[in-house]
Amino acid sequence: MATADGAALDAGLAAVRGVAGVQGAATSSVAIGGTSVLRVTYAGNLETLAAALRAQGWKVTAGANALSIRR
Repeated sequence: MATADGAALDAGLAAVRGVAGVQGAATSSVAIGGTSVLRVTYAGNLETLAAALRAQGWKVTAGANALSIRR
């Protein structure tokens, strides 16, 4: 997740946690001014999670069993 500052990190975590089916989300690597890594536990498939994040206004790029999100 792109994290320009601490507020962006907090907003991103809140957005991911707010998606139906997300059972947990936590940072595994924080890079303020760069790309932070979240570990997300989700009851569903990656495509559904990506669609839910896009519906919230995130730009989502899918990779190998991972998503990259930015505003």
